[in-house]
Amino acid sequence: MKQIYLLECTLRDGGYITDWKFSDKCIKDIIASLIEANLDLIEVGYLNRNAKEKNTTLFSSVEKISEFLPTDRKGKTILAMADVTQFYPEDLTPYDGSSIDGIRVVFYKHQANQAIKLCRKINEMDYKLFVQPMVTIDYTVEEYTQLISSLCSLNPCAVSIVDSFGYMNKEDFRTYFEILNDQLSHKAMVGFHSHNNMNLAFITAQDVMEYETERKLVIDCSLYGMGRGAGNLQTELITNYYNMCFQKRYNISEILRLISEYIMPVYTNKRWGYSPYFLLTGLCHCHPNFASYLLQEYDVSVSEFEKYVQLIPDDMKTKCRKPYVIDLFRQSFYNN
Repeated sequence: MKQIYLLECTLRDGGYITDWKFSDKCIKDIIASLIEANLDLIEVGYLNRNAKEKNTTLFSSVEKISEFLPTDRKGKTILAMADVTQFYPEDLTPYDGSSIDGIRVVFYKHQANQAIKLCRKINEMDYKLFVQPMVTIDYTVEEYTQLISSLCSLNPCAVSIVDSFGYMNKEDFRTYFEILNDQLSHKAMVGFHSHNNMNLAFITAQDVMEYETERKLVIDCSLYGMGRGAGNLQTELITNYYNMCFQKRYNISEILRLISEYIMPVYTNKRWGYSPYFLLTGLCHCHPNFASYLLQEYDVSVSEFEKYVQLIPDDMKTKCRKPYVIDLFRQSFYNN
């Protein structure tokens, strides 16, 4: 039997929709119910040293997370994500079994040295280490090979291929997978995190599941695909696919209850998912926030947006800040 695990990240990636505002009741119920639904790994939010509010999945410390976790985790792995710009090595306290089991370190290519420092600290504090290099396709084969070589000494539990901008296809996955497969310890898992700019998340995930390998695989998903921009691989789809094609393992009814109770009310007011605007950001290999930020301020047609994204310089496609997005639009369309 192939060893495939599903990592549920609604409370973390879905936070891009709600500004990480979830009620304490919602957080506890989603975690407990995902455990009951038999999801293998559950990511509960971000570690963020500046987090102060209640009713949020931004946590200032590992200890803050423990109050949301059920007594019986049924052997599931509980994770939090740490962005190298928001949580520092000195913020981490030792693992004691009362809170999360592991930490996923997320970073852009230019932040690799910072990430490695944080990864070392996570190892020292006895947490399971998961590594998430964003925009994987932004690395050349040589750059990615060098990065993975530097990560191998840290003995990560998993390294993920991350389709941050939603345009990777199965051939792209295989290219980076082979680098990971060649270099990582045989115990390490390879993960896949996808976005739906081109509606490829479910199709590519199926291909990942069918890929001939003895390597353990971890596939990220979220309830109703809740996540930034075009959203993520839908938990309800991939769990059902696994139940049909491998063995009955996940409780779809419990997953659908969570969608009905917590996710659909959010979707009514704050939409995510495929649109031609996010398709265009994918086609042009740029950050989906070029669409999100611009559409918050202007009623831009798809044809206008197509012309706009073609004006984004290559060196700015991943460096998306709202003032820049708006200024580029004004200069390009209002000053002519």
